[in-house]
Amino acid sequence: MPTDPRRALIVLAFAGILAGFVAGAQEAQGNSRVDGWVKDKNGQPIAEATVELSREKGGRSSVKTNKKGYWAVPGLAEGAWDIEVSAPGYETRKVSVRVSEATRIPPVEIQLDPAAAPVAAPVAGSSSEVAQEVRTAIEEGNRLLGEKKYRDARAQYEKALAVVPANPALLKGIAQTYIGEGNRGQAIEVLRKIRELEPNDADNKLLLALLLLEEGKLEEGQAILGQLPSGTLKDPLLSIKIGILLLNRNDFAQAQAAFSKAIELDPSRAEAYYYRGISYWKAKRSAEAKADLKKYLDLAPEGNEAKEAREILQTLK
Repeated sequence: MPTDPRRALIVLAFAGILAGFVAGAQEAQGNSRVDGWVKDKNGQPIAEATVELSREKGGRSSVKTNKKGYWAVPGLAEGAWDIEVSAPGYETRKVSVRVSEATRIPPVEIQLDPAAAPVAAPVAGSSSEVAQEVRTAIEEGNRLLGEKKYRDARAQYEKALAVVPANPALLKGIAQTYIGEGNRGQAIEVLRKIRELEPNDADNKLLLALLLLEEGKLEEGQAILGQLPSGTLKDPLLSIKIGILLLNRNDFAQAQAAFSKAIELDPSRAEAYYYRGISYWKAKRSAEAKADLKKYLDLAPEGNEAKEAREILQTLK
């Protein structure tokens, strides 16, 4: 059956601007603190988003973002924590962080994308009955995906995929269901298949690279980022997000390169200097750390991280 699928929108971008405060209760007690911001793709804060933290060893905490999209959870125990963020009308997003009582991790910046765009039905071929079967499965899959019934939506997309195999649009729908479930491993496998089918799809490459970085597959993720066409990373917030992922993995050199890219794109972006300064500080490059943290304070003297920046600068004197 001939197909002419249109692309389904599935790119996850990232954004974050320093702002606000909201505290929450916790169950797994400790001395660590995790905070962050929840924004939409335009960098606007999402108020009343639900941020849930959990870990395998036990412990769960749930907070709401304030009107500036900010949230914070103090008193967490050390270890790996999963963070799930949801809000009406947006895709649920899941990330993982490793909490340490020795050092505070950078704020977790999460962008929520609007509810998934429907998968486009393939153009009908010679069999109108088969074409209708595919359309029905896709429409049902789209409906279920919008209701966040990810497993059921995936079953419908797979039903259509059996009729029109190797269809990138359907595969992207399936990837969305795995991302919605927080199953990055399976999402990565599907995105790899799409990459084989459409090696020039920059959006797919970018999403694949980001998921790989979040999974700790630094070498593969960075290799794919290096293959992106020049000018693909035009959003400084996206470069900052990539830098934070690398910083959380202690890949300081690559993190610094990502933050430097963000500064190149927007020299007024205060948080890029802050995070690059932190990466220099952790890499024991005191002169560079001092310069960047001072620049951050010049741009955002009352910023949320200004107190911490000043405290670090005191240790660098």
